[in-house]
Amino acid sequence: MAKDWRLEHLETQPFLRGVAFTRKPYRQYRPGWDHDHCVACWARLAEPPIGEDDTLREGYATTEDFVRGADYEWVCVPCFGLFREDMGWIEITPQT
Repeated sequence: MAKDWRLEHLETQPFLRGVAFTRKPYRQYRPGWDHDHCVACWARLAEPPIGEDDTLREGYATTEDFVRGADYEWVCVPCFGLFREDMGWIEITPQT
């Protein structure tokens, strides 16, 4: 069986191994940065009103411990579930 293309892409980015993420609504990284893409599948994440019906509004964002800081990289919810174990991702979403 062929390896999933999204996992193959993630494996070319070793800086994403073992990274902590928190699930949250998407917020732009800085003014003028109106959207991001899932680091695995390239699904688009944006704040309303940016985007079409398939634009995601929530995902998993890097934390302040990430080399480039909080909210710099995003993973969509489905890809986080699929590749969490393979990539050694840590979920630190606060329980409410």
